[in-house]
Amino acid sequence: MSLAGKFQIARLQSTLPKEPSEILTQLGTNDPKRNEFFQYSWGSWIKDDKLQKAKRATVFSIEGISTLVKDFLDIKSDSKNFDRTGAGVVKPPTTLKDGSFALTNNMTKELLGDSNDLAVKSIASIHEGKHHRVYKVSLSSGKDLVLRIPYKLESDSAISQKIKSEVATLDFLNLKLGLNVPRVVAYSPTKSNMLESPYILMEYVPGDLLMKSWNPLVQDSEENIEQLKSVVKPIVEFQDKVNSVVFNKFGSLYFHDDVPMSQQSDLPYDGETNPLLKNRWRIGSSIEKVFAKNKNLLSEKTINQYNGPWDASKPEQLIESVANIELENAKNRLSLAQADASHKVENVEELENQITTFEHLKTMAPKLINPKSSAIMNVEDLFKPRLYLPDLDPLNVIMKDGAPYFVDFEYACIKPFILTNYPIFVAYNGGKVFDLEQDVPEFDELEELEQQQYKFMYLKTRNERLWETELNNIRHDLIAVASPHIKALKSPYLQALELKTDKDYLYVESSIVQLQAMWDAYVANELCNSKETEFPIKYDERFLDGYETALYEYQMEHVSAPFAATGGWVPQDMFANLKAAGVIVEDGEGNYKIVHEQPSADAKEN
Repeated sequence: MSLAGKFQIARLQSTLPKEPSEILTQLGTNDPKRNEFFQYSWGSWIKDDKLQKAKRATVFSIEGISTLVKDFLDIKSDSKNFDRTGAGVVKPPTTLKDGSFALTNNMTKELLGDSNDLAVKSIASIHEGKHHRVYKVSLSSGKDLVLRIPYKLESDSAISQKIKSEVATLDFLNLKLGLNVPRVVAYSPTKSNMLESPYILMEYVPGDLLMKSWNPLVQDSEENIEQLKSVVKPIVEFQDKVNSVVFNKFGSLYFHDDVPMSQQSDLPYDGETNPLLKNRWRIGSSIEKVFAKNKNLLSEKTINQYNGPWDASKPEQLIESVANIELENAKNRLSLAQADASHKVENVEELENQITTFEHLKTMAPKLINPKSSAIMNVEDLFKPRLYLPDLDPLNVIMKDGAPYFVDFEYACIKPFILTNYPIFVAYNGGKVFDLEQDVPEFDELEELEQQQYKFMYLKTRNERLWETELNNIRHDLIAVASPHIKALKSPYLQALELKTDKDYLYVESSIVQLQAMWDAYVANELCNSKETEFPIKYDERFLDGYETALYEYQMEHVSAPFAATGGWVPQDMFANLKAAGVIVEDGEGNYKIVHEQPSADAKEN
């Protein structure tokens, strides 16, 4: 059987993606399943499997959380008169005995129950996400909480800032905007606590994921389109409520005392009339993913030079900061490689190419989009600081009693709406096909495989258009983001935000190169922030030939290499099936490889 055939069988035997079975542990220390309880099990990697899983182990003290919950009894009384609108007792985060923090306004009967002997009854692992693991903590009062433990994928400093900002963002969405989000009970940005791990302990929201109603490749019909809209609409409506607040700076939200003193006097937004909320939040450095992902070799001091906050009148600095942080990272890695001090074998030529690309992005940064363009509808509104939530996705929406509850606000930041991307579940950066008959010449005469490819492009285009239509219905003043020219002008910046591998710099360069053909028109129409018709980057033929060859080879590598798109990650059930079929085999060095054909019986015997 061919390799393609084996993959087909594996897919039929596997549900993708599939959550691992719920793992429970008793509170006693002799539970034989305790180690399994902490280990990553949702998938395996073709390369560096043990290392990748070790980074995602979420060991914490079970005895510690049990003690933490018991201590809640001492402070529950602070919250008895709390009103969710913010009209009652809303105190700043309270420091607990172990150094954790509690939001006492959320320690209500609704969340913790009415037990005089509050204790942890059981803990179950219920979800393994991209950046953290989720446990359900069942209390003796009959209530449940969610415990989130982050993976060790970033520096301790980055994880700390991320937790501080995400908790403050959840608090803001709840108290200021009254939105359906989980309420945080306690948290710690460091491992200096009884759990011996950073964590967030929050409200458990029961229900089904909105993703169960999302079928992105369903064929067109009135019923199917309405079903797709039923998923898109609540997410657009949620985003609209989030966009209702205009902030005074770019960066990320924190509690007042979590930003440097020099930033504590600056109000995050104007017009707050509730004295309980006026000094609750502040804007500090951005926790956008680009400032943490793969930046473990950069010092906290270096990162803090580039991660804001930024003045609201200087949106171009957000683009420059991304170019600068990637430049620093590539230069640092190159220096270590040249000094033979790197912890891994580096491709020096590739690092040098990255440096060239991010120098190009730095040059383009202040010129990409004109913040005063008369050709861009409502351009001033598009550049105002607004809260951006990058994980708006049906996978992060729980339907409870018919109402959507939104969870997971990692990497939330304040930036111009014009510099944000569409949610991943509808975003499509490929070729657009709006009508198969009109946009694809002689479509009916194409081979079946080609027809299937164009149908896929059409359906992805359709889903993005559904998002744009709903956005236009609710926020017509912001619909200019749907302009193909705006998308092209901000593409270098967005590509830089989404780097997954070292070779993804090629997509950044590609998006810059593509602007060259339209630059004269962008200047003439005042779309770009330049009055010079000469393109800012001087490309020579040799450079363009080399870049085009490298990009083509990288794209072919992605097409031909199994699981290249997932960084070598394989869902665990599929991995097990392919390994059993002899398609995935160990190479003797701790890695795995894909075998195109199974060895014959004679070869196995030899």
